[in-house]
Amino acid sequence: MFGKKEKERLKWSLLIIYGLTNTFEQWCRILLPFTQWQLEPRPSLFDSLILNCIGNTSMVLGSFFIAQLIDTIGGKPAAIISTIVIGLYQIVISNIHNYYFFGLCETLLFFNHMPTIVEALIGQLIGEDGDDKERSRILMRLIIPASIAFAAGPYLAVQALYLITPSLALSQSLCGVLNLLTVLPIVIFALPTPNQQSKKFQIPTIVSAPYNAYDQVLRTQLSTQMLTNPGDMAKLGLLLGIFTIVSNIFILPRLQQRFGPQTLLLGALTILFCCYIYLSWVHEYMYLLFGLPLQIMGVCVANGLLTAQLMGEVPRVHMGKAAALNRIAQLAATSMTPLIAGHYIDGSETAILCYTSAGITLLGIPLIFYKGKFMRHHFSNLPIRTHEE
Repeated sequence: MFGKKEKERLKWSLLIIYGLTNTFEQWCRILLPFTQWQLEPRPSLFDSLILNCIGNTSMVLGSFFIAQLIDTIGGKPAAIISTIVIGLYQIVISNIHNYYFFGLCETLLFFNHMPTIVEALIGQLIGEDGDDKERSRILMRLIIPASIAFAAGPYLAVQALYLITPSLALSQSLCGVLNLLTVLPIVIFALPTPNQQSKKFQIPTIVSAPYNAYDQVLRTQLSTQMLTNPGDMAKLGLLLGIFTIVSNIFILPRLQQRFGPQTLLLGALTILFCCYIYLSWVHEYMYLLFGLPLQIMGVCVANGLLTAQLMGEVPRVHMGKAAALNRIAQLAATSMTPLIAGHYIDGSETAILCYTSAGITLLGIPLIFYKGKFMRHHFSNLPIRTHEE
């Protein structure tokens, strides 16, 4: 059992790791579409979506492997492996010019599961005799560093281009180097050495709405169609990051005081459905700046509530598998999107992808309505039972 000071130190360590990891991921993601433009043979729109699909499929498959690592050798070794592999991926990916080799390197995202690892480590931190409300509160706090990362990642990417080097490859490589130099020492020296883990598990049933994963492919596809330089891409990312921070710090807590989690989830999905319909006819950059912040607000509310509610309902001894399954549901949806709609998108046409996303989001509304009856309380707003009581 961790002492009070040790527990607080580990909480801050996990929040810092989560924030840094997401910052470098956003840095890499903001430059990745421009990196794909230098590939030979030059990829079409559908080919670019297939590259995204390869990476997301690799993450789906890697979820099973990482979950097994967490539940056998522990979260700290899994975090070390994930950090090293993803850092190397970020260093080399922008230096690849061959389309097929680029797709091969996308399989390194098999190890891109720091969010899953952090969620599982929170379960270890609270302990099997811990309080579900305390665990849910920490999970909700993870939204704050993730929100900051949405703004910090694009900002650092552009600053590296303008102040250090105009080369996309060097900026991307710098991202990977900083990832290794900052995250890896914290993981090695701040996280606890794992205890022997139980190897007998049952996979719990987890309900996950299909909305969350689709915004990644949609936003990347729309941005690469409409933007012509990394500066505009960074402005979009900075706007989304600021809106994410405001949504999570100011809007979400006030909504939680007035509405239950199931009602908020239904409202968030409704907002997302309307945003996808709106984005289906967007053809100008200024209209994109209006639509995507509303979309990200819906994602913030729904993602934070779903993670806290679902992880709060899972038995503590199944934390590793539960965190992985939650991520698998999102990544599987991301991988399906290009296969469902990408083949039919011609040139700059984005309406089909938006309609597909809107349709699947619409299916999530009755799913939450009928299967989300257990979401009756905001665990993060309830009193916490301390370990000393």
